Amino acid sequence: MGDALEGPEPLHKQIAGIMRRRIQDGTYRPNQRVPSESELCDEFDVSRRTVRAAYAILAEEELIVTSPGRGTFVRVPPE
Repeated sequence: MGDALEGPEPLHKQIAGIMRRRIQDGTYRPNQRVPSESELCDEFDVSRRTVRAAYAILAEEELIVTSPGRGTFVRVPPE
């Protein structure tokens, strides 16, 4: 999607920031499936461990939720 990883910040934090922006700008909407770990590995040319760490940050921030066997989705914001 045109986002590049650069600078001294750890890769997983950069990916989390990119995904956070995509959620906030509406690229990914509530209840929408976000790219799989393997898709992000391909997009950013990083390991699955790096993507998992990025998704862990977003889950901790309650921006995404993973449903085993279904995928990872944008959480509906609390009201």
